[in-house]
Amino acid sequence: MLWMRSIHRFLLHHFIFVCFLCTVFIFGYSLIYFLGDDQNQVLDFSEYDDNITFWSNDYHISPIHDLKNTLTPLGVRFIDESLSASCSTTKTCAKHLYVLSTLNGMNPNQSIRKRFYEFYKDDPLMNHVDAFVCFHPAAMCELFMPFNRTIIVIASTRYELGRFAVDEWNQWNQNLRLIASDSRNVVAANNLYDAEYIRYFTGINTTVLPHMCAYTNVHYRSVNTRSEFILFPSNSYVQFTQQFFEELNVSIKKAKTSIIVQPLRKLYHTYDYSDLVRHPGIIYLPYQVSTMSIFEQYTMNIPLFFPSIDLLTEWHLKYSLVYDRTWDKVFTGKGKSRSAIPPYDLNTTVPDPNNEFDRSSIYYWLKYADYYQWPYITYFESIDDLVSKLLQTNLNYISEQMSIYNQRKQSKLLEDWQNILKRISTSSKFLMKKEKTQ
Repeated sequence: MLWMRSIHRFLLHHFIFVCFLCTVFIFGYSLIYFLGDDQNQVLDFSEYDDNITFWSNDYHISPIHDLKNTLTPLGVRFIDESLSASCSTTKTCAKHLYVLSTLNGMNPNQSIRKRFYEFYKDDPLMNHVDAFVCFHPAAMCELFMPFNRTIIVIASTRYELGRFAVDEWNQWNQNLRLIASDSRNVVAANNLYDAEYIRYFTGINTTVLPHMCAYTNVHYRSVNTRSEFILFPSNSYVQFTQQFFEELNVSIKKAKTSIIVQPLRKLYHTYDYSDLVRHPGIIYLPYQVSTMSIFEQYTMNIPLFFPSIDLLTEWHLKYSLVYDRTWDKVFTGKGKSRSAIPPYDLNTTVPDPNNEFDRSSIYYWLKYADYYQWPYITYFESIDDLVSKLLQTNLNYISEQMSIYNQRKQSKLLEDWQNILKRISTSSKFLMKKEKTQ
């Protein structure tokens, strides 16, 4: 108890001094916290001074991750404040993003858009930004229009994501045409389906800027260490996978072969890219017309097997196989026979892309899917034909040809991006930024 009395006497005799120490501690801690919360006080912006800088706050981590992998070697810098639920995977979660959040960013109202601009219009970090890039949703770029910088729209899915109300979709079309009218900007899609889809509703001649996904850093092995072909099934809502497997087993027995096909998640709860290249090939019952997984697997030169367009059209009519093709199906579980808005060209003979009941419309639009645009994909006309193709296809030859195609694709893609970067580097905004740092 003596030590407690000693502390008590010390506090009584040095009360003022103790209070002073407490005050200094509280003030110092508050100052550190304040500065730590203010990105403009702690971040070094010098890496953006002489480099083209892109801003992104997407809801999808993979498209921007691939763009970084493609353009960072060319000197481009990125400010990535991701709103994706998977952002921790790439360590890009928005930590210094203000006004916007995961709750309001998909479709910010006019008040939020105005507040965002007012907050960032004189922000030191934002003043280093030369271009905004929007993949998912593409309509995120409406938010950046007041900043008078280069805007790069690259739709990774149907571009009306987040703008489903008729008035919002029509306004987005108007804004997208305004963006496209400025030569500094780019309106594109990462696949031909979405490029044609944008053209159908806006009249914009939309370019295609595909993904390479070279970040996987692995390639198909000529000698496989696993015997199973992997099945990537359709959406879990589609009641067809079980039937497919039952018919597939019958076909395998009829062919008297020991081929093994297993669903992805039966083989792996989680997987690395290096796991996939150990298998002889991947079979798809596609739920979408373009996905980052297909980009990745094609770049890894893995032999891919898809139903022919005739077979997929039939299966889609019966089972809604390409379930995520239209937003109506995704959000309501029910397809519609027409889109919520008319086409840009009222006299067009092109069928409605959102008609889920007309065979000719489904066939017409499915032909733009990635897997019907790329070479060296193997198509099957029936489940019996699939078994035959699994047995007879020269998988190593297919993989080698995919590799050659990927090299040509990468060269073309880099050329397209270098042209875009050249335009940005000669813009008045970028030149002014460089002058200020010299």
